[in-house]
Amino acid sequence: MRRIEKNYSLQIRLCIGILVLFIGLFLTGSFIDKSAAEALFSPDHTIVKLITTTGVYPFHAVQVLGWGVIFQRVLHSQKSRQVRGVLCIFCVVAAVFLGYIGGRSLVSGNNLGSIFPSFAGNVPVILIFSAILIYPLFFVGYLTAEKSSDKLLVRRVFVLLMILLAAYIVMEMLKNSFDRPRYRTAVLGYEGINFVPWYKPFSEAERYAAEYGIKADEFRSFPSGHSIFSSLTMCIFPSLSWLFPKLRDKQLHLFAGGAVFTVTVMTSRMILGAHYLSDVSAGAIIGVLSVMAFMVLQHRIAEKNSQHDMN
Repeated sequence: MRRIEKNYSLQIRLCIGILVLFIGLFLTGSFIDKSAAEALFSPDHTIVKLITTTGVYPFHAVQVLGWGVIFQRVLHSQKSRQVRGVLCIFCVVAAVFLGYIGGRSLVSGNNLGSIFPSFAGNVPVILIFSAILIYPLFFVGYLTAEKSSDKLLVRRVFVLLMILLAAYIVMEMLKNSFDRPRYRTAVLGYEGINFVPWYKPFSEAERYAAEYGIKADEFRSFPSGHSIFSSLTMCIFPSLSWLFPKLRDKQLHLFAGGAVFTVTVMTSRMILGAHYLSDVSAGAIIGVLSVMAFMVLQHRIAEKNSQHDMN
């Protein structure tokens, strides 16, 4: 248990260093956004599009996995049959809904839909991807929770799910507030749609979208959702150690893997012209702050569990 507490403490310190780095990139991007975008823009790389698609997968997949864990613990709890029934139904509904959202995200125009346009918004395709890549994780969560002796597993998983939800809400609020045109749209030559710094909210996005037949998503550049989702892997990946014993001594490696994954996805978003440097770094800042909150809460859970065992 002491090792777990030390791991969380070290990860929090590492997050502070990473946060400083991303803040520096954000401030730099505020001045060189346009020139950096011009230098990197190369929207036709299929491999880069595949890389950017992976950026959203862990975020959606772990939610379905988590509800599978909670379902198992609720099903075998000491609660009354009626309460267990209601909670189990809620777990299943949440997993089905989130799995569908995840499948839709994977095949959207910002992900696989950019390679296969017919995938975007195609309900049968969404269901196929959800059924193959996401829904099975509910059963993985159930089976691994069944083998785990961690009495605080549900609390740990619930905290993770709430952190992910909070990060998503913040993302939506900011995207809807700024309406920043993506670089790939700003270079198309539409009158009135040009480069806009992040600190100057773009006006009349709805009018331009309707006038030129542009998707509303092209005015959601700031901050980068992919960067938020990918940076959350710095808490998602280490969390897998709760369920898979072989990973218990690999938390720091998993954390480092999440950091590398984050930078890779951030870079892919800039190459595709979906975001500016300030967009991806702002998203990463939100993600890292969320990870830090997660680590603090998990550290407290570990401490309380340690004190309980001592008593």
